Amino acid sequence: MAIARPVTTATPAAIPVTTADGCALELRRHPGPGKPVLLVHGASAQSDTFRIGETKTLVAHLLGERFDVWTLDWRASMRRVAEIYCQNQATDFTIDAAARHDIPAAIAAMRQRGVTGKIGIVGHCMGGAIVTQGIAQGVLPASDVENVVITALGLFYRAAIDNVVKAEDGVLEQLLFDQHQDLLHPITKWARNLCQQDPGEGDWDPLLQKPYEIWKQTPLRHDCNIKICHRVSYMFGMPYIPDNIPAIHGSSAGSSSLSLQFGYIPVQFLLHCCQNLRRGYAAPFVLKSRGRSLASQDELLNQAAFRDRKLTLITGDLNSLWHRDSIDSMYEWLLRGRPSDRPAQVRKHVLPGYGHQDLHWGTKAPTDVFPLIVSGL
Repeated sequence: MAIARPVTTATPAAIPVTTADGCALELRRHPGPGKPVLLVHGASAQSDTFRIGETKTLVAHLLGERFDVWTLDWRASMRRVAEIYCQNQATDFTIDAAARHDIPAAIAAMRQRGVTGKIGIVGHCMGGAIVTQGIAQGVLPASDVENVVITALGLFYRAAIDNVVKAEDGVLEQLLFDQHQDLLHPITKWARNLCQQDPGEGDWDPLLQKPYEIWKQTPLRHDCNIKICHRVSYMFGMPYIPDNIPAIHGSSAGSSSLSLQFGYIPVQFLLHCCQNLRRGYAAPFVLKSRGRSLASQDELLNQAAFRDRKLTLITGDLNSLWHRDSIDSMYEWLLRGRPSDRPAQVRKHVLPGYGHQDLHWGTKAPTDVFPLIVSGL
């Protein structure tokens, strides 16, 4: 039986964007007559994550709603990170640097190209993390960004128990500081001469590969024969409900589209995610540390920065990459404290039967999820 192919939306030409710390990013525009909206993907992904779907893409849906749609490939984009690394454009691959520089640079580039008024933002996964951290740190003022939609992750980091255990094992510290390994890829082996040639497929460093071989024998592995599905699930946690994305997931390695959607991730960035997971909330990267900050949430997170904004928080009740508690905690935090410090509106949607990436790719996402995003914008 023939396997259905995913629906895609054409990828526009890149608009170069340079951050304040010299990092070369890419912005893309799907012109529309209405309000501008910037889509920010997750780490190890790329802006094409919004141009793929089972039945309809988010970009196509927003264009149908007359939005002026922009997408950003930021410093953790699989499209950009290897080149950024090889050209020594940036040495800081932390969440802090992405939050401080990448979104403000994209907005400045949009302004230079005639965009006026307030810009809506959709941030998915680590895209949501850098957007909310940028707001909390004051680099995304309400005069620029008022309506924000976050899917799966904001300022609070909660994960399933297997990811919690992996965050505690210290392997990433050894890879980054002892082995000097700067990038990881789900299917490409590490090579010291990464910037000179394609290292091809192969095993990870034994620090990762040996636990992976054990993990494959557990029920945590999805019962399919798609290599990248297993390796992405081990590296990040299961990033989708396969039954929700049958065409994208495919039934064999040859028919899977996943290799086009997940790629290199900076080890420093992944380690920062682990540090935040250990703490439970966003905090600065701690060099050569277990990342157990003694500072309280109130000292590091600024609730008043979200005042007068409209926030929509969306996740799946089966999300096993970032547990739904990540969104639940964000929602409760935004509504606590003095009424004068609260956002103008906060809405939370925990969707039954959804995981993580299928919030955007799923067969029913155009009817279950996309209207919630449009309402939030």
